[in-house]
Amino acid sequence: MRRDHVIEWKMQKEVKRRLCGIAGAFERLSGSINDFAAPWTGMEQTQLEKMFDEISMPICTACSECGRCWGEFSEHSHAQTEQLLSAIQQTGVLPGEEEEEYLPGCKRRSELFEQLERGLLQLRQGIVWRNRINESRNAVADQLTEMARIVEEFAGNLEQQGGKVWEVPRSIYTRLWFKQICARKMLLLEKNDGSLELHLTARCRRGHCMTTREAAMILSCIVGESLVPGEASRHVIGKDYSDYVFREDANFEVTTGVARAARVDSRVSGDNFSFLYPESGEVIMLLSDGMGSGEAACRESERVIELLEQFLEAGFKEESAMRLINSMLVLRTENNMFSTMDITVLHLATGMCDFMKAGAAATFILRGDWMESISSTTLPAGMLSCVSYDMKQKKLYEGDYVIMVSDGIVESDGQEFITRAISGAESKSPQEVANVILEAAMQRENYQPRDDMTVLVAGLTKRNKQQDREKIP
Repeated sequence: MRRDHVIEWKMQKEVKRRLCGIAGAFERLSGSINDFAAPWTGMEQTQLEKMFDEISMPICTACSECGRCWGEFSEHSHAQTEQLLSAIQQTGVLPGEEEEEYLPGCKRRSELFEQLERGLLQLRQGIVWRNRINESRNAVADQLTEMARIVEEFAGNLEQQGGKVWEVPRSIYTRLWFKQICARKMLLLEKNDGSLELHLTARCRRGHCMTTREAAMILSCIVGESLVPGEASRHVIGKDYSDYVFREDANFEVTTGVARAARVDSRVSGDNFSFLYPESGEVIMLLSDGMGSGEAACRESERVIELLEQFLEAGFKEESAMRLINSMLVLRTENNMFSTMDITVLHLATGMCDFMKAGAAATFILRGDWMESISSTTLPAGMLSCVSYDMKQKKLYEGDYVIMVSDGIVESDGQEFITRAISGAESKSPQEVANVILEAAMQRENYQPRDDMTVLVAGLTKRNKQQDREKIP
């Protein structure tokens, strides 16, 4: 192992050690919060006895029978008090004054019961607020646990970002030299989805310049796989050393279509969506349906989409992003606003498609005359402290369509409705498919939609790599 590789390996080990320490600190902090965030009922015997003593003391001392009740007949009075407190503890409410078996001999019974009712009301209010604080603590603890898991996962991937890593033989450096490319370091990675990625540190010789697209052609011939420049890389290889990334060219390409309509009595749709095209060679479709309709629902679903975009573009896994957003929604659900989360990830190198749903409507895969629905049985995000989501993976082929909809489009006969709607489409472009589905849903509602309607369609076509190569200057 060369000296520069040894230094890099040691730095990776040190960074990994520190990241694992940070993850452990997050875990311990989360555990500490959970230790004192257990649900609290407050209806405990000692708590009720304390409340009773505070309320009964001024009433009893002002009563002429106090010495008799708590002196000569103190055991009987204590037994009756325990009976009353036991009944309160079991039911959570004060027995009615008509129930004469509780403190029957008390001369100031009505006044005492009135004050006890107020005390119980205050106690119940305290229970509610304390449990809301505990729910917030639990949500924060869940976020810390999730952050610990993400940091630990990242630390584990430092040494091997995906699959296998090879350092290419010296003969390839020589071949690049004759092509006027002086390469200092080159690594070939096989990612988890099976696609290749080549990392290169290089410059051009003798004052030459070369576009990264031209370099991609040269590297494709050497490696034996069709490569394209990464979007984050510089477009030109100049006289100074710089880092470049080339990834395996996608086997598929995607075209999309969108159609939407707001509820009849609302100017703003409560649905929001987004398409992401990360450098990893994927297309990510996001759809969120805010509870209800109008501006409030729009703001809620828009916030979910924005957070999903930020987390996914930062490199978070889809599952991690969903859990973190759910924790955020739990912390701010005082207005009882919830949103669905619907994520579809199309891998253009392999044709695999991942579906993740939290309370979302069904997604449909259309292949010729055949259709399959991907449904969800979970609740929207923000309803429970621990998000539950459905996750499935399917293989897509050329000519397939992925159709995502909000629940305003489909009813109980979702798959049959979509099939009938697209049967009359003159063309099968994704935009045309989206338009005819929305039109059919509007007709069903007599153009008075009772809910917001959104349709996202992605069409998969095989990419002609040879034709793309001919376009490269």
